[in-house]
Amino acid sequence: MKARLLVLGMLHRGDLHPYEMKRRLGAAMVDCYLNVDVGTLYYAIRQLEKDGAIVAVAEERVARGGMRTIYRITDKGRAEFQEGFYRQFEEDGPVSQTLYGALLFLHCVDPARLVEAIKAKIARLEELIGKLGPIREEMAPALATGGQHLLRHIEMQRQLDREWLEDLLAEIEAAGVRDGVPL
Repeated sequence: MKARLLVLGMLHRGDLHPYEMKRRLGAAMVDCYLNVDVGTLYYAIRQLEKDGAIVAVAEERVARGGMRTIYRITDKGRAEFQEGFYRQFEEDGPVSQTLYGALLFLHCVDPARLVEAIKAKIARLEELIGKLGPIREEMAPALATGGQHLLRHIEMQRQLDREWLEDLLAEIEAAGVRDGVPL
């Protein structure tokens, strides 16, 4: 997940200054499960402001004499966030690489559209799982041990991701999306 999307997601909760955004990302330990450099946060903020996706709404003085700029998401930023959020569901790859960032912001999107995105991701995984079985069987006699285990791992990963998404879908359909500690 790109830093732009993280910033836009955090600003869905309310106006923030960059230091608070960085603190929240650190508290959520995003560097442990997302391929994002928190150091690029300030650059992303400057670009988002330049592009009109966020706007400075206030400045506050800090103890050391400096100033902090507080930002707000714009309608353009909300649209960019929505598009980027759902793009995560369309990406191929394990859930850990494609959806972990999106999970932080489930409360920011339309629940009905979220359900459809999850169903589409499950269908895509089922399609990929279905294609992999025949490939494994056809190639099995010629594959080395490592190749056999590689294909088995890919299949197991896809099955795990499908089951995990089915659990997420069931919870959202039964109870909706809960909002929790702010990120």
